[in-house]
Amino acid sequence: MRKLPVILILFLGLSCNNDDDPQKYTSILGYWVVRTPDDATTVTFRIALDADSVYIVDKASVQHNGSDYNSQPIDAALIVTSETEIESLTLVTNQFVIRLLTMSANSTFTEMQIANSIFTIDGVIREFSMFSATRN
Repeated sequence: MRKLPVILILFLGLSCNNDDDPQKYTSILGYWVVRTPDDATTVTFRIALDADSVYIVDKASVQHNGSDYNSQPIDAALIVTSETEIESLTLVTNQFVIRLLTMSANSTFTEMQIANSIFTIDGVIREFSMFSATRN
């Protein structure tokens, strides 16, 4: 009789399916957050597919030094080279141009390494290399 609770717990533990994890990502699609290494700028964006199954960026948002830079529409351009590789992501308004270059997602699609970037905000140019984007 004492073995029954142990067997039930063991059975319940084995019957849990890790594939049902809502945080499990299967592609680069979804929301990403980029924080510059100097913590001055945060960029949030969503990678999606359009009606023709072409990768696009929408719902982009930029904060820099505590100011919100979302008062005007953000033009975005994205070049995806594979399911885990992005050649470039460019976000543009009258106030800024942000270019993220050579991005590579890890196998769980929870982080992307950014090899190079250029942030031109209010006329000030900052460049960074080898930092990451994370899921939002």
